[in-house]
Amino acid sequence: MPATSPSPAASISPRPRSLWLPAALAWGIFGTMAALVASHGRAPFDNPLLLALHRHATPALDGLAVFFTIVGNTGPMVAAGVLTTAALAYRGRRRAAWLFALGVGGSMLLTQVIKRIAERPRPDLWLSLRPEHTFSFPSGHAMDTAALAAALFFITPPKQRKWWALAPLFALGVGWARMYLGVHYPSDVLAGWSSAVGWVLLVQLWAGHTKLQLGDTGGEPQ
Repeated sequence: MPATSPSPAASISPRPRSLWLPAALAWGIFGTMAALVASHGRAPFDNPLLLALHRHATPALDGLAVFFTIVGNTGPMVAAGVLTTAALAYRGRRRAAWLFALGVGGSMLLTQVIKRIAERPRPDLWLSLRPEHTFSFPSGHAMDTAALAAALFFITPPKQRKWWALAPLFALGVGWARMYLGVHYPSDVLAGWSSAVGWVLLVQLWAGHTKLQLGDTGGEPQ
């Protein structure tokens, strides 16, 4: 019998079993941050790192931090998620569209649930350029941008991965901006990044375990 070639989906996304370790690592980081906040109110590096960033503040960095914050706000992130989901569905990639929406949308909902459970106040080490008054843990900006980056990975063909790398770099920039502006502790940002990535990986693991079939058509990669 002739050898069968791997499906396009298999050539793009890692096998589900290979995702267990990074998922466990991501949730382990989140759990560590949550435990530190619950038991001590903060991580040992929270205030020192914030103060170090503030000591090196400049007008140029102020502008960059505000830019990252505005672009990383909930509105632009929701718009990016909706447009990407719609584009996938329009191209007949309904399975990818559902998993992308579940990864990004589920992470956004999870952010609000954790915030209301933790009820952590915002840092108040200095008067921020863009003060916030909602709960601090985890960082919604960090969580939304990391979820978007992680979910994009699973729908991006290998030949375009060099462009995908801009997404995690943007998430890193947004996380830096939230700390630089003094509206999030480093532990908030780490918790946001790790829980978002952990959630998206759990979605992919669930899809691989249940072999979810939602009607993708054509030979496009998943």
